[in-house]
Amino acid sequence: MQLWPAKDSCLVTEITVYPRKKVLHVFLGGGDLEEIIDMHESVVQWAIEQGCESLTMTGRKGWGKPLKNSGWKSQLVLYEKRF
Repeated sequence: MQLWPAKDSCLVTEITVYPRKKVLHVFLGGGDLEEIIDMHESVVQWAIEQGCESLTMTGRKGWGKPLKNSGWKSQLVLYEKRF
């Protein structure tokens, strides 16, 4: 896993290797939203340098709006039933 620290936020990523591709998964992110968005290009460039062909991310639905401007698209929604 990789830690991406910034002044008021951070990301944690991990490279996931599948049989036919390698992706950089954003495992965790928190802090100042603008600062996190500013990290986007650096993370993308590093992923490309590592041979990744895409980025994935898990997060709440609210991430959809700020990530849309950077070309992200929702691929699935996770549902949970608690008891």
